[in-house]
Amino acid sequence: MAKNIYLILLYPIMAAVIIQYFAGNFPFHFFEFPLNIILGAIWIYSVYMLLRKNNCTNNITRVLVSPETTAFSLFLFVCGTLVIGLFPQLSAIEAEQKEGILGQLGFYNFMSSWIFVSILFILLSHLAAITIRGFKSRKKKRWRFLLNHAGVWLALFGGFMGSSDIITARIPVFFDKENNEALTMEGKHFYLDYDLQLTGFDADYYQNGMPKSYVAEVKVSDRHSENSSQISLEVNHPYEYKFGEDIYLVSYDTRSDKPQYCVLQIVRQPWKYIQLIGIIMTIAGAVGMFIGGPQKQTSKQ
Repeated sequence: MAKNIYLILLYPIMAAVIIQYFAGNFPFHFFEFPLNIILGAIWIYSVYMLLRKNNCTNNITRVLVSPETTAFSLFLFVCGTLVIGLFPQLSAIEAEQKEGILGQLGFYNFMSSWIFVSILFILLSHLAAITIRGFKSRKKKRWRFLLNHAGVWLALFGGFMGSSDIITARIPVFFDKENNEALTMEGKHFYLDYDLQLTGFDADYYQNGMPKSYVAEVKVSDRHSENSSQISLEVNHPYEYKFGEDIYLVSYDTRSDKPQYCVLQIVRQPWKYIQLIGIIMTIAGAVGMFIGGPQKQTSKQ
């Protein structure tokens, strides 16, 4: 039976490899809000319906909740993270220019590949199944199990489903004019609903002339109203302009003695708070297991 489960789980991976080789990376942009919400709800409901009657004779149900699926999905996920760690992860445009079999398989932008998406789909489906089954359990102290598994699932689910809504763009900001036209990492124009203008810039340098630190004063003007605000930006200290949208200072005009512009990065990631909740739940579950100890887990229920 274990061998059959491994074979069943290999089918979507093999299909993903073929699709990746011939079609390129997964089209996340197609699944933007609200389609990702709708498909996510259908996905979870489908898993719930498979487990609704606690029917473990169904082949799909047995695969979803089996220990072999736990081991295999975690193995695949570790392999995926190793690819991400061992190969330089480039923008979509740069990754498409990579030649060879590894480039065709999306190794240089692996998180957007069909292969990694299929790995996450298997892992998330499995986590959803065992979490739903855990809710049905009458065992005492099951909350620790639920917090751990539901937290991991929520963090990964938020990252997976929210990928289509993530926008990362860079915009030059000048002293003499306002600007709202940014360029995404995919090379597409992206227009902000607010204007940015540089009002002040200060930099400290090492003795060799290399920048030590720099701070930009930027005016942010809402295009739909007359409201404006003054913000101070420093490297590695983002400013949250609105829910799920952060502004980073990443570079500046190094060719002039007095910088004439700076470069800001806009990161729109509305699902990050869902991921944060999942991480907090996982930590809470781990603390509960540490406090409860192994003896309570094996005591009579």
